[in-house]
Amino acid sequence: MKVSGRGRHGQFEASVDTTRLRADGHAFATVHFHFADAQPEGAQLELQLSKHGSFSPDSKVREISVPIVNQIAEVQVYAPGRPGAGILQADGFRQRFEFTPVSFGQSLLYEWAPTLGISLVIALFLRSFVVASYYIPSGSMEGTLLKHDLLIADKLTYKLLHQGPKRGDVMIFQYPQNPKQDYIKRTIGLPGDTIEVRDGVVYVNDVALDEPYIKEQPIQDYGPVTVPDGRYFMMGDNRNHSSDSRVWGFVDAKLFEGRALFVFFPFSRAKLIQNELLAQDKVIPAGSAMAAEPSHGGEAEDAEAAAAADESN
Repeated sequence: MKVSGRGRHGQFEASVDTTRLRADGHAFATVHFHFADAQPEGAQLELQLSKHGSFSPDSKVREISVPIVNQIAEVQVYAPGRPGAGILQADGFRQRFEFTPVSFGQSLLYEWAPTLGISLVIALFLRSFVVASYYIPSGSMEGTLLKHDLLIADKLTYKLLHQGPKRGDVMIFQYPQNPKQDYIKRTIGLPGDTIEVRDGVVYVNDVALDEPYIKEQPIQDYGPVTVPDGRYFMMGDNRNHSSDSRVWGFVDAKLFEGRALFVFFPFSRAKLIQNELLAQDKVIPAGSAMAAEPSHGGEAEDAEAAAAADESN
């Protein structure tokens, strides 16, 4: 290919025999510069290579001055031993060279591996701090979530911004008695709230909750208990078949992993997961003074974790 240009040595025409070279460390391209005007004795053309490539087959030489003899200057650009691109530059001239893989292994090592590595880092960051998918292995949230549902959770708000959940949020958290397990329950009590279950109805600060999402009304009475500072009271929507704060106590704020956003599989059940208690917060008075956390005992009615991370447990 030929290109014309003008630099401090005047008008010139440059010809390149190829701009694609195998990245084997030996292949080279020759670049000829023909100047329209006669040059003074000792005139030299200064050239630079950026990124990859060299002016020498034996070492990395990225800058060179070549003599202009009889209005002609000539230089060789040698391919490196790895794929990439190089830019040859002179005053009034710029040419890109592509150094292509000589084998699949070289392509995998130098082209695909960095891309996959960066993708993996981004995926791990997103998985750890932004969003994650979870699998529902039990029926403790029936009424809202079914066994085998797959859902997406927002982790950014809770892992990076350290915000607490709102009443009614469906939350994924580390099981207080075994942090290696992830549970999923609905947030019922905030710090300072007094919780009571009486005659099949849940009361928060003596206000009955309207809960259209539950599978059935709870059979057993519970409480009243006051939620300590920095803790939350969690309940499963399948009230009579859920191991939750009625059994193993409150959840520390630092144990929350994320808020359930939507079900994405099975596709027939794809839906947003609504917080149906937000509107009721307007009629629920603020909680009382913080209380010490009481002890909890008893056997779990649903020993299986209600939610497990998709790559663990």
